[in-house]
Amino acid sequence: MQFLSGIIAVLDWINNKILALCKLLTTVLVGVIAVNVFIGVFWRYVLNDSLAWYEESAKYMMLWMVFVACPIVLKQRGHIALDMLPRALPPRLRNVNYLIIYTATFFLVSVFVYEGVGLAYIARGQSPTSVDISFAYIYASIPFGCAVMALISLEFWFRALRGIFRPEETDLSAGDMVDTSWS
Repeated sequence: MQFLSGIIAVLDWINNKILALCKLLTTVLVGVIAVNVFIGVFWRYVLNDSLAWYEESAKYMMLWMVFVACPIVLKQRGHIALDMLPRALPPRLRNVNYLIIYTATFFLVSVFVYEGVGLAYIARGQSPTSVDISFAYIYASIPFGCAVMALISLEFWFRALRGIFRPEETDLSAGDMVDTSWS
């Protein structure tokens, strides 16, 4: 069990460092999107001259914001969950249930990483009409966010595995893993 606890501690440390960066990026992106949209609306309705780039750039920044913020919510177990069944199960079976869930989650986001890299690679020669950057930079948000979610799923998978053998040490029920230091 010491080995599993060591793996969990390392993954938790790595994930928390990456998520600190994700939280900063999310905050910056929200601010930049707000300023971008304000400038676009001001130009259109006050100066009566529409900017060609503000709407499209805001849309691509929102895409990045979603894939940067999703891992934060996953780590805090804030996604919508049906937790009535797991809470009704005895602790060992609950952890088996979570082991299955996080196995599926890990493989799903791993497929998204693979396909996202392929999408970014295919789109590297294309660019949006009003913003002069490659679509590869825009689509890179998908493998980035999903790779971080894969690491978090891996951490939760090891927590569930430890919980099968020592249920008193791990509870992955929704809300129980929330880290209040993020608030």
